[in-house]
Amino acid sequence: KQIFNSLTEYIQGPCIGNQQSLAHSRLWDAVVGFLHVFANMQMKLSKDSSQIELLKELLDLLKDMVVMLLSLLEGNVVNGTIGKQMVDTLVESSSNVEMILKFFDMFLKLKDLTSSDAFKEYDPDGKGIISKKEFQKAMEGQKQYTQSELEFLLSCAEADENDMFNYVDFVDRFHEPAKDIGFNVAVLLTNLSEHMPNDSRLRCLLDPAASVLNYFEPYLGRIEIMGGAKKIERVYFEISESSRMQWEKPQVKESKRQFIFDVVNEGGEQEKMELFVNFCEDTIFEMQLASQISESDSAERPEEEEEDEPYYVMEVGDDEEEEKSLESASAFAMACVAVKRNAANFFKMVTLRNLRKQYRKVRKMTIKELVKVFFSFFWMLFVGLFQLFFTIVWGIFQILWSTVFGGGLVEGAKNIKVTKILGDMPDPTQFGIHDDIMEAEKVEGIEHGIRVELVQFVKGEKGETDIMSDIFGVHAKKEGGSKHGYDAGLGDIAERVGTDTPPSLESTVRRKRKAQVSEIAKEDETETKAESEKADMEDGEKQDKAKEEIPSEHLGKEETKKKKRRHGQKIEKPEAVMANFFKVVEIYQTKMLHYLARNFYNLRFLALFVAFAINFILLFYKVTEEPLDELEEDSDLWNSFEEEEEEEGVVFFVLQESTGYMAPTLRALAVIHTIISFVCVIGYYCLKVPLVVFKREKEIARKLEFDGLYITEQPSEDDIKGQWDRLVINTPSFPNNYWDKFVKRKVINKYGDLYGAERIGELLGLDKNALDFSPVEETEPEEASLVSWLSSIDTKYHIWKLGVVFTDNSFLYLAWYTTMSILGHYNNFFFAAHLLDIAMGFKTLRTILSSVTHNGKQLVLTVGLLAVVVYLYTVVAFNFFRKFYNKSEDEDEPDMKCDDMMTCYLFHMYVGVRAGGGIGDEIEDPAGDPYEIYRIVFDITFFFFVIVILLAIIQGLIIDAFGELRDQQEQVREDMETKCFICGIGNDYFDTTPHGFEMHTLQEHNLANYLFFLMYLINKDETEHTGQESFVWKMYQERCWDFFPAGDCFRKQYEDQLISCVAFPSYCMKLHLKVIHILLSITAGKILLLKGQN
Repeated sequence: KQIFNSLTEYIQGPCIGNQQSLAHSRLWDAVVGFLHVFANMQMKLSKDSSQIELLKELLDLLKDMVVMLLSLLEGNVVNGTIGKQMVDTLVESSSNVEMILKFFDMFLKLKDLTSSDAFKEYDPDGKGIISKKEFQKAMEGQKQYTQSELEFLLSCAEADENDMFNYVDFVDRFHEPAKDIGFNVAVLLTNLSEHMPNDSRLRCLLDPAASVLNYFEPYLGRIEIMGGAKKIERVYFEISESSRMQWEKPQVKESKRQFIFDVVNEGGEQEKMELFVNFCEDTIFEMQLASQISESDSAERPEEEEEDEPYYVMEVGDDEEEEKSLESASAFAMACVAVKRNAANFFKMVTLRNLRKQYRKVRKMTIKELVKVFFSFFWMLFVGLFQLFFTIVWGIFQILWSTVFGGGLVEGAKNIKVTKILGDMPDPTQFGIHDDIMEAEKVEGIEHGIRVELVQFVKGEKGETDIMSDIFGVHAKKEGGSKHGYDAGLGDIAERVGTDTPPSLESTVRRKRKAQVSEIAKEDETETKAESEKADMEDGEKQDKAKEEIPSEHLGKEETKKKKRRHGQKIEKPEAVMANFFKVVEIYQTKMLHYLARNFYNLRFLALFVAFAINFILLFYKVTEEPLDELEEDSDLWNSFEEEEEEEGVVFFVLQESTGYMAPTLRALAVIHTIISFVCVIGYYCLKVPLVVFKREKEIARKLEFDGLYITEQPSEDDIKGQWDRLVINTPSFPNNYWDKFVKRKVINKYGDLYGAERIGELLGLDKNALDFSPVEETEPEEASLVSWLSSIDTKYHIWKLGVVFTDNSFLYLAWYTTMSILGHYNNFFFAAHLLDIAMGFKTLRTILSSVTHNGKQLVLTVGLLAVVVYLYTVVAFNFFRKFYNKSEDEDEPDMKCDDMMTCYLFHMYVGVRAGGGIGDEIEDPAGDPYEIYRIVFDITFFFFVIVILLAIIQGLIIDAFGELRDQQEQVREDMETKCFICGIGNDYFDTTPHGFEMHTLQEHNLANYLFFLMYLINKDETEHTGQESFVWKMYQERCWDFFPAGDCFRKQYEDQLISCVAFPSYCMKLHLKVIHILLSITAGKILLLKGQN
């Protein structure tokens, strides 16, 4: 193992010289021998369950050898010598390689078998245990295994005497090693098949490996990079299943769509790659966040499956114990226990986990099963109600019968002694004497005594047994004999206690508690001694205690186990109980927030649906001067309001309905809509706000590290964003979301020599202890208190974060949405504004809104120019044409619209701009007036400049913006279909082979694969990087994007070899068809020429 790892590090880089020297050694003979050992030993060891650990070590060694072979292929070229030698070695050991592939293939398919719906028929309860016979039937039903493979798998399964075995452990035992090593083998064969295309011997290896290659195809990512030798190299890596799932999340799709339409047609190659890497970083963080959000739901399922069976087994055991212990009890006690048990079972049925489990079962049911369950539910409900009624009646009858005719009262009266009655009577002479005892001390003493009792009870000590024995006057026999037995009388008990009267329940418990409190006080005194004495005494006490407990250990073992199981978990301290309680609350709070974040888009759609329902009800409102009657006034008082006061009185808006259901429905929908709106804000805060903060922190960190912002240069005074970001650079919490936590130290290392490390550290909020690693005295942590907790809050960082959040447009939109929903409770017509959300939910309508805001600055400036021009015309009209602005039809009461400047200006803006012919259409005709000519000029120029030019410009800006956005979308779509984003090569080059461009963009230069590779590098430890990965990671850290193959690709670099080796048949066929076509054309021309001559 160490040799393989050393060789791997020796040849990684790739170091071509080391690769060649190792390839020309006797390495290949050793590989052939190892393959023979691995192939035969894994088949033999897998059949013996006692050799599982040895098998794991063997498979781990095989994995290291395959990794070493992959290191030999780093920087591999087409038809290289190392590739040829490796193909020779594998072909020589083709039988062993085939055995290894067959071994992996069998166990890889087992996972799909056991997780299929057909397999669950053999294990409907999900216990994970099945017989070999049923397992064989399940494998035969899958029709993917041969008879020899079936026999081998059954021989690997270790069954008990009943021929049962745990198939879950069996699959997990072999599936993970097969998955790890099988992936590396798939990478090895894929690498060889793509770099040795003309070697027909590979076919004998690829055919048996087809199933394995198809299994790992979704998880095998490949990209092309410009290597250190300025040659295109292919890099293979693993894509996790969770990454594939998160890539398809709606929020990630939205970010991807936004990036494509914003970046594809902008900037040069370097700038485009910079934006692409930024997009990858943002999307990686968003995918990691989505993985955390969806992780809780997936993590609960194994726990449920593990807990199901033991839980029910424990419950059955508890029920049996309770039934046995209550055989001699009263009927009333049995009824109480039965009620308690049924209530506990009911509450366990309605837990969130059980409801979620039942919901998943319902989703998997067919229509036939749903109908069957529907009718079964009502039948079970009827039977359950009947059983409940019968149980109540029968229980009451049993209680009455046992009480009246059972003789319990007579026997109880016989057993009561005079001494018992006298002993329990309080002493009247002591009444009111001891009232000076604090009630708090009483409660504390009682709680402390109960806590001690419960601790001893859980530990199985004899204290609790003595208490119960004293209470009931019964002493159990122990080893070594006992003074009193079950038949001990009152005299025996009195003799042992030392009193003339038997102890009562209260006196016995009080006496035991006092004894236990005194023991605890003695233990506390012992703990205050020196550490050496304490250690000696503890050792002595442990030995004495062990000697004392040994005789009674065997008898109390079974009883202690049963008591522990019945009474539940051990009792903890109140502090621990409260801590666990808050932890549980925090867990459920996190689950709730994650649920809201996962369903954010569904909640938005639900809010829109509720808004439509509310506005549908609003269509039934009508205006009345008074309510229809007193009842309607009372019922609609919440929905009615005073609109205006006129001579007639108050105007009310009331619902015109006769059913009486609309008003309460409207109220309920309004409350539901407000709740959903508020929940959407919370969901957005959990889903998108971390990404917004991440982007801002990344931007600040990059400017600090590479541009020296706030160090070499300062943001301008107009840069409000830069001035606000200055607030956060010296906070201890920065960066919080951005994953590079050492950005401040990088800035100090880069600029410390020029500007001083201490000065930069002070600017970034780093103390002197953080700048060096010299030994310093460790400060004692402060005790947890409210003051220390408040002082630990990074106030400046949270203030900066609030500023970032409240400048996010989407968050502001949701805040406005929620505010309008709250205002809807005052006036229902505020809910009409929520219908505009439909424009935000559909891409087409969103484009229409974007056309208004696309040229927003120009649009605002043009509207401002329109307002200025109208104001100038208002000034002219106010000074010269006031008499033409009479809008009254009554000559006695003129309605002058231009007697004051404000009214005149509003009249021109409201009436003149809206008029089709300008202001001249809305004022009096100037015919015959001395100012007729000036009025004509005034009206025509207003029409020309305001109506024809300015309004047309405003409409043109909106129309042009819509057309520009549409053309941009079409251009982006065309570029993505005709040109590769990574290398920029058009589809004309790749379409020389069928589906060449699609194959290139989906496999060779897939955008998603580059993102997954960057995510793979970020999550992988730097010490485990291969040579190619280290090269890319170093350039990424330096923000250099030369590793992207701009203008080149692997297929183009090895065009001659690939065409001659791979595409030669199709290429020759195309050329042959073209030659035939030319010959046919010439022949047809000659025939036509001959006909013409004839």
